[in-house]
Amino acid sequence: MKLLADTQVWLWQLGDPKRLDPTALAMLLVFFYPLAMSLWTSLHYAVFTQPDRYRFVGLQNYLVMLEDELLWNALRNSLIFFVGTLVGTMVLGTLIALLLDRDLGGFNWVKTLYLVPMVIAPVVVGIQWRFMLNDTFGVIPYFMKALHLPTSAWLTEPVGAMAWLIGVDLWYYTPVVILLVSAGLATVPVEVREAAKLDGADAVETVRYVLLPILKPILVVALLIRTIGGLRAFDTIFIITEGGPSRATEVANLFVYKLGFRFFDMGKASAVAWLLLIIAVVLSGLYLRALRGHRATV
Repeated sequence: MKLLADTQVWLWQLGDPKRLDPTALAMLLVFFYPLAMSLWTSLHYAVFTQPDRYRFVGLQNYLVMLEDELLWNALRNSLIFFVGTLVGTMVLGTLIALLLDRDLGGFNWVKTLYLVPMVIAPVVVGIQWRFMLNDTFGVIPYFMKALHLPTSAWLTEPVGAMAWLIGVDLWYYTPVVILLVSAGLATVPVEVREAAKLDGADAVETVRYVLLPILKPILVVALLIRTIGGLRAFDTIFIITEGGPSRATEVANLFVYKLGFRFFDMGKASAVAWLLLIIAVVLSGLYLRALRGHRATV
């Protein structure tokens, strides 16, 4: 409701130039204008390599793309990647944060090591993992062969390629969840933990019945952040596999990129982008509703 009210204020200010402030102008230029242009383009035949390259076609781009098997293949790959990375980062991040939630004495500096992947650019991550997984000179296949372990299902087989992409995403984004959950654990009063011990709760029961309910708002926020990250996955996948082999790792965002910047069909690319935006908005709305429901019961 606050976002709707703010939007109404901005629109009211835009109608009266005397009341236009920098915030309304920034929102217009940075947020509303690109969205409006992409929506307008999605309603047009916009293939920039054709003579008749821009004409209004209504919802035809949406209808055509919803019947495209390549789009559904990309959506299926996105779902596999999304579920694998979302569940993996949430579970691993929460478990590691709980394990680090203790005094390690002189080894407390170890807690900062999980932040290392967060300071590396995604493109650099993609490049380094692509070299590490290379069958000819990659360090990971080298050690796997030295240990007499199978190395066939790397980036040249569909299942292996998707599995490694999910693994790279876990390595890169799990620290985000660790950081959020650790911040939430730091806010838990000592008295609450001591009360759980006095009631006879062991470590598992304390986590299940005390810490996790307190951390629910933090976990919802982490879930929302990772959902957005999973839905917009592109850079590392593009660098490592470029959607191969045989489109087995071509996620929806990579499909949009190829439509727009390889085949120059901006109309269909914009239509698919808006379909992805709708999916992201629906999921975000469900998470925010769950968060509001939790606050209402507290």
